[in-house]
Amino acid sequence: MELKDQILQTKERKKGFLKAMPENTRTQVDTYTRVDKIGNSYWIIIICGAVIALIGYLIASIPQEGRWVLNLIPAALVLGASVIGALYVKSLAKKAKKAITLGVPDYVEELNAINARISGLEKAEKARVEAERQEARAKARAEAAQRDAELALQRQQEAMQHVSQAAQTVAQQIVPSAEPAPQPEPAEQPSLPEQE
Repeated sequence: MELKDQILQTKERKKGFLKAMPENTRTQVDTYTRVDKIGNSYWIIIICGAVIALIGYLIASIPQEGRWVLNLIPAALVLGASVIGALYVKSLAKKAKKAITLGVPDYVEELNAINARISGLEKAEKARVEAERQEARAKARAEAAQRDAELALQRQQEAMQHVSQAAQTVAQQIVPSAEPAPQPEPAEQPSLPEQE
């Protein structure tokens, strides 16, 4: 069975699981889910505090150029308050999750198991898709390399043909033709006077 089908089946199982439980329990489980999301996204508070601190610092520093150190103090206080607030929210979320878990432990454990399975299947599907994408890229690169190699081989063969044709032309120019060249006749040597 493909991963997509398994993911869909697990999500359907989760919906069926949530519908099958009593209304009171479902409300507690929904609250648990929301509190879990809030507890896991506490870092957004820190980012917002850092952005507000930076904007406040820049606005305060523009008219008073020489007081940048004094303007840094309120920015640091805002950033520190955002960190403390985020950690407080995370702590409250953790306590709320623990309280809900004590009220309906079996349902929360089953929901966590289903969510973990969905998360694992989605990660596996992402990895499979990425592997297919990498395989397609590698195949395209291999095909491009093969085309380049074929073109290089063709160019090399054309160059070899040009070289052999040039060599034949040069050889024809250097090698004497079939008719022998006329030999010059030896010149008569002057006779030497005879001595008496």
